[in-house]
Amino acid sequence: MKICFVAPANNYHTKKWATWFSKRGHEVHVVSFIRDDIPGTKVHFIDTGVNAEDSDSSKIKYLLHARELKKTVDRINPDIVNVHYATSYGTVAALSGIKKYILSVWGSDIYDFPKRSVLHKIMLEFSLYRATWLFSTSKAMAEEARKYTRKIFKITPFGVDMNLFNPDKRTRSNDDNLFVIGTVKSLSKVYGIEFILKAAALIKKRNPEIPLRVRIAGKGDEEQYYKDLAKKLGINDIVDWLGFISQEQAAVEWANMDVAVIPSLSESFGVSAVEAQACGTTVVISDIPGLMETTKPKETSVVVKRESVIALSNGIITLYNDSTKRNQMALRGRTFVEEKYPLDKCFIMIENVFKKLVGNK
Repeated sequence: MKICFVAPANNYHTKKWATWFSKRGHEVHVVSFIRDDIPGTKVHFIDTGVNAEDSDSSKIKYLLHARELKKTVDRINPDIVNVHYATSYGTVAALSGIKKYILSVWGSDIYDFPKRSVLHKIMLEFSLYRATWLFSTSKAMAEEARKYTRKIFKITPFGVDMNLFNPDKRTRSNDDNLFVIGTVKSLSKVYGIEFILKAAALIKKRNPEIPLRVRIAGKGDEEQYYKDLAKKLGINDIVDWLGFISQEQAAVEWANMDVAVIPSLSESFGVSAVEAQACGTTVVISDIPGLMETTKPKETSVVVKRESVIALSNGIITLYNDSTKRNQMALRGRTFVEEKYPLDKCFIMIENVFKKLVGNK
């Protein structure tokens, strides 16, 4: 098949989709408003005058390039057009006049964007209306999106590389006498990093005998705030700030944690929880549908009330006090992900959907 993804070429998920389908022998094109390279993929850059780090408001300029998008896609003449992200790229595609295409929703386009104003809501509804078929990474996000459309979503979960995210990546000695918790997330408010810090401070105060170590990987606009908060809470000496890390490094971090902590306030699909479980690490998550869908609560994860420092600290302490339970949950977590979220299994399902749509044409 000749497949055209309309998506930001610099995004990790875009690269993963394009690379997988390219390796399967498909001819893959990506039309992007951000300049970047993807091995094995032809990237068609449309210069909108907007850079990746520019504000969301500046991306309104994307809409001026709907005609250019249509001409580019027509030139490629693909069997499948898959537009990613309902707003920005999705809105441009909706305005462009492309006749038949799949729209994959990502998360903030559904959960945040339409709540900004009536105009934002109308833009999302128009984008969903114009798409021929709709994809969502989770049932939870599809349910949220049904506030804006009556169309049916195909659930296309993110898969993980089970060889990369593997318990064998653990390098820590079992007798290092540390209890390591942490996360690998963007340092943004929506991912609840401050609750990890506050829970760690509460544990240190109430249970000073716990040899706690906190490792946080990621970059984001709240980074300085979180670092200042750690100092204010008096836990700066037990927190390691790792900055942005690669997927290979992320696998090592997840595998070396005793407990992965993911207290997000909003999450379309809990890919971090899937990665941690694949690495044989028990997870503590907030009671967000997108997170709970990617674990088996009480079997592979401890679910706590969102934004509750006490609930989060209690969940962590429970797992510290019961290593047998923690290890059993970790084993079940790896099995759960092996059954539901292997990378090839998830993408082969999408590939079959693509083939069916091409056949129907």
